[in-house]
Amino acid sequence: MEPIFEGDALAAVGRAAAERAWAGGLTVARPDGSVVPIPLVAEPEVPSREALAAAAREAQAILSGAVKLVRHLLLHGDARDRAALVEPFEGLEAEAMAKLFAEAPLPVLHARVDFLVPEGGGPPRALELNATIPAMSGYADLAAHAWIRAAAAARGKPPREAEALVARCGSHMERLREVLVAYYRARGGTRERPSIAIVARPGDAQIGELRCLQAHLARMGHAAANLVPAACEPERWDVLYRHVWANRVDPATPFARALLAPARHVLVNPVNGLLEAKALFARLSECADDAALAGRAGLDAEERAAAARLPITRRLTPALAPRLLEERARWVLKRSWDYGGKSVHLGAEEAPEEWARTVEAALGDARGGGFVAQERIFAARRAATRVTPEGLDSGMLYRDLSTYCGLGPSRADGSVVRAAASPVVNILGGGGLAPVVPADVYEALR
Repeated sequence: MEPIFEGDALAAVGRAAAERAWAGGLTVARPDGSVVPIPLVAEPEVPSREALAAAAREAQAILSGAVKLVRHLLLHGDARDRAALVEPFEGLEAEAMAKLFAEAPLPVLHARVDFLVPEGGGPPRALELNATIPAMSGYADLAAHAWIRAAAAARGKPPREAEALVARCGSHMERLREVLVAYYRARGGTRERPSIAIVARPGDAQIGELRCLQAHLARMGHAAANLVPAACEPERWDVLYRHVWANRVDPATPFARALLAPARHVLVNPVNGLLEAKALFARLSECADDAALAGRAGLDAEERAAAARLPITRRLTPALAPRLLEERARWVLKRSWDYGGKSVHLGAEEAPEEWARTVEAALGDARGGGFVAQERIFAARRAATRVTPEGLDSGMLYRDLSTYCGLGPSRADGSVVRAAASPVVNILGGGGLAPVVPADVYEALR
């Protein structure tokens, strides 16, 4: 697709969009209290509506398949399955998670699947599932809406046309709101605008996004607040939107009551960290070759097809190690339970001797459920202009595609795109955000 803006015109739109997005909360908070703007990519991601819908269907099938499979493995899996799914957790987190399939009405209402688009073309390939904090709905809106408004102004369109294009683009925060309200009503709630508490840890890095979400909920008529676990009395709120890991919640705080009673509270999401285990992802990948396992777990045809499209992912074993050493460039090692791109080792980025040491160390490290080996998806890179407070820089950036999904009466969709020079794409690790502007909205700007 031919770009609308190039050169100085693109830079001007990118700067205007970034400044608007930063003012709205496209920032991260550092442990020292400083607030740092998230870089914005001036060139938007421009997918078709059909491509966005296909990614949402794929994410949905992966999520539903994973939930079915984890139920089966908890009851009938081998000792290593149970170790990887349960042993990484302790204390309040373990106690709350033990209630997931016994008491929680839904194990997950809102989730996100992270994909990479292969450099050789083809559909996105899923790398992992996020079901604890499927964040970035606010960030996605800030980036896309700011870019559309800046582009519309540059094209000489009046504000009313710009706002019509923003509405046509859609809102991830509004879809999340709809998901929360539909679940509240399915649980027997009767208020037209239920009250919503957003619960995060003190000093949460994404407080800018959470404040943006709170403001959106308030504009839509909800009583909404950003609270820390010590200040959230769950009985006072109709809906609890959890943006904090249970292992960061003091059992003595009021919010712990909700984590331990998912049947009593409209809690999104209940404590479900085992769904994020890379070992579970590996077992889902195995279902592509193990029809008996897929059958015992109850996977339907769509879920089996989605499992077959996953990158080959396997639990690390001594028997697999020789293949990893021989085909070093093809493999990635990841700890089964971790987040933020930590504990990820790319064979292609390590010398043979270093990779051999990495594999040996991973074989002997059972923490967090041990390690999995995953077929590396070499992601497409494109020339991009990053806008930072210091100015503009150009380079070749990897982009991922993170797509929302869920279980329940209303299911989120839509995608957010991160971009970085590193193949391990992560906002908090030095990446940035690319506005996602659907192709029909982009063409209307032309």
